[in-house]
Amino acid sequence: MATLIYILAAVVLLGLCIFVHELGHLLGGMMVGIKARVFSIGYGKGFIKKRIGDTTYQLTLIPFGGYCQFYGDDPSEERKGESYEFLTAHPVKRIVTVIMGPLFNLLFGILLFFMMNMIGYDVETNRIHIPDYFTRGEYVSPAYESGMRSGDAIVGINGKRIASFQDIQNSIVFSDGRPAMVRVLRDGREMEFAVAPKRFSEKGYYTIGVMPYGERVLVARSLEKDAAEEAGIRQYDEVKAIDGRPVKTPAEFTAHIRANAGRELHLLIVRGGREMELPVTPRLKETITIREFEDARFKGERMELSTDKLDLVKNGIASGSVKINGERMASIADLQRRLERTKGQRVRLETAGGTYTGLVSYEKFGFIGVETGIAPEMVPLRFGLAEGFAKSLIDPFDFIVLNIKGIGKLFSGELDVRQNLSGPIRIAKIAGDTAYYRGVSAFIILMAKISIILMVMNLLPIPAVDGSFILFFTYEAIKGSPINQKVLEKIQFVGIALLIILGVFVIFNDLSFFPFFQKLFQ
Repeated sequence: MATLIYILAAVVLLGLCIFVHELGHLLGGMMVGIKARVFSIGYGKGFIKKRIGDTTYQLTLIPFGGYCQFYGDDPSEERKGESYEFLTAHPVKRIVTVIMGPLFNLLFGILLFFMMNMIGYDVETNRIHIPDYFTRGEYVSPAYESGMRSGDAIVGINGKRIASFQDIQNSIVFSDGRPAMVRVLRDGREMEFAVAPKRFSEKGYYTIGVMPYGERVLVARSLEKDAAEEAGIRQYDEVKAIDGRPVKTPAEFTAHIRANAGRELHLLIVRGGREMELPVTPRLKETITIREFEDARFKGERMELSTDKLDLVKNGIASGSVKINGERMASIADLQRRLERTKGQRVRLETAGGTYTGLVSYEKFGFIGVETGIAPEMVPLRFGLAEGFAKSLIDPFDFIVLNIKGIGKLFSGELDVRQNLSGPIRIAKIAGDTAYYRGVSAFIILMAKISIILMVMNLLPIPAVDGSFILFFTYEAIKGSPINQKVLEKIQFVGIALLIILGVFVIFNDLSFFPFFQKLFQ
């Protein structure tokens, strides 16, 4: 069932957005007298065809997206010189025909936003959660440093009203680190804090170190071939209780698992709206961690090294190559006792692999192989006719500005391309996740955003996409003659080559985020 939902979600989202784009080209051509030869729903050979006027409308066996083919749109083919032919028509008419595709994507997005504003939909709360690991260590949350705390509701940033966590991200992500005045609601009282966003090095955008508030524990990731997978625990399962005890935070969940190695536990989870109980037995995991040691390769930096390959350590002890402060360790139990006595002290650990001076610790704990997070608190949004209409224009505009900024930062290198550039495979995965776990409303909002993204991407002046044709036809309209055909062919050739290279990169980049693909290169 889940697989079917994922496939349908991907086909509907991408297919409908592409169909709307091509419909825009068709209607744009009709407006200015340019005739379409074929309008196809899907790709491949049509099995249902209907000729109306000069246009053949068809439905293919692959009803995914579609295309619009105009008379006289192939420069290599001989044209009759008729005004209804694409390349024969006045350049302004061609511009109208081309630009209507992206414009329809925009209008489709606005329509979906307006519809959902009227119907109502759930969004992640504007209340924030600051994890414990963001309050100490290498990365400390800027929000926490400023005085904000978990449970605070952010109601304004730099004078802009904040109603959801998405609004927080939109206000901060491309802030370039400029201090923001953040207004919060705490225990019915408004407070204001000056917060300086920090750059998140992995992806390149800015953050104030907060997450959506929630009191539900969610399985963010399940490691393959471990206790959780064997027990039937899956990604996005919500953990409600362990052995009848309610679980509200990831810390509570982790602590219970770590303390019960080898003992069968009973997890009450929610999946797809249904509660079920799953037995799981945490496996014993042993680790040795060396903190705050200096590596010759990284001068001045304090490193951390952790290993759970205790067999290697035991073999090293057996061979006499493991020493602490010059004292040879006789057994793993001896090592444990020695580390317990020197807890919190810097010691010199000698192994066959090297010598380390730092804080060395041995830990033994239960482990089932999952990463957990907080399922965010959701709040309903619904607007009246006037406000809903205004918001359906404002939100797409803000989203367009955000995407243009993001594209600029990708080209400048400020954003990590691999982390922030998604292709059709990852978009399909996101579509499936959204439909399966968040429902129809969230899926429709996602479709509105993807449609608007398609508009933005198609208007870029990249050869072989709509933006380049608009540029070429505008040049022709101003100069009074088209660009030299040979020059145009070279430009298009380079553009198509670049798009193919980009397409290959994007596909492999999308695949690299999937565990099965990662294993191929381990």
